[in-house]
Amino acid sequence: MTLDQLRAFVAIVEHGSIRSAARHLGIAQSGLTQQLHRLEHSLSATLFTRASTGVVLTAQGDTLLARARIILGECHRTEQEFNYLQGRLSGNVNVGASAEACARLLPVALRQLRWAHPDIAVNLASGPSSLLLSGIREGRLDFAMTLVSHGSDMTDLSAVKLADSQARILCRRGHPLQHAGSIHALAQAEWINTRPLGRAGTPSNRLGDWFEQNGLAQPRVALTVESLLDTLKLVAETDYLFLGPAFVRQDGFAGALAAMDLKEPLPGAEICLVQRQAVPLAPAARVFASMLLTYNRRRGAGRLAASADPGTGSP
Repeated sequence: MTLDQLRAFVAIVEHGSIRSAARHLGIAQSGLTQQLHRLEHSLSATLFTRASTGVVLTAQGDTLLARARIILGECHRTEQEFNYLQGRLSGNVNVGASAEACARLLPVALRQLRWAHPDIAVNLASGPSSLLLSGIREGRLDFAMTLVSHGSDMTDLSAVKLADSQARILCRRGHPLQHAGSIHALAQAEWINTRPLGRAGTPSNRLGDWFEQNGLAQPRVALTVESLLDTLKLVAETDYLFLGPAFVRQDGFAGALAAMDLKEPLPGAEICLVQRQAVPLAPAARVFASMLLTYNRRRGAGRLAASADPGTGSP
């Protein structure tokens, strides 16, 4: 098993066929096929089966994929580390961010990174917390800024709190339940959620936990949508409700969405910077993570100073 064989294998997975992977890698299709056969021979395993649309991973191939991505990721990080020791800071940073973290924390840090280190490129992945944590474990993401709550599986991961999540129940303006004052008025409502309701205490299950804490049966989740933009459009044009980040009402949807004023507090969650516990970040990722943490500390200091300033009207 060689690094070139693993690169070939991952390229086939990501491009869906040997032909497309060969074109992406700039090598002959026959050469890529030979690399795959050598890899399968070295592992005594069949990694793909053929389908009408291309190739499909076998169970053995699926097992190899997670390992291959980690191995190739560590090779890339090692190259970055030695370039850094020679005075060159460059490379790609693969970052995951929840919608709330992306809107509240990323823009300023990204501008600072591009100004200070223009040779660093950032690849940004979005999605629910469970997907981003899996991406870190599989080596697809260097780190993520995502929601963490008491039921999140943080085995082998470390987390630094950046902010408390600011979530609200959102509906379209003029919704029949817009002025409901209690969760009990929402028992028969239909909901959109980012994922199917799952394990108690996890960020994707906040809606289910909220209902359970208030003695109600599980909410009626009509559909799951991972894209925040698609979700907000659906909420704005239907009677579905959504437990989402509070900022969206000021982010292009102020005229279409309303936040419901309910007496029962939502289960808490924190926006955290999460990375693998035992694996140090490569230089480019380390620099960007440091900028995010520094920006967040300054935000916190600014809020404290504002609250202590008599001119703000706050005590």
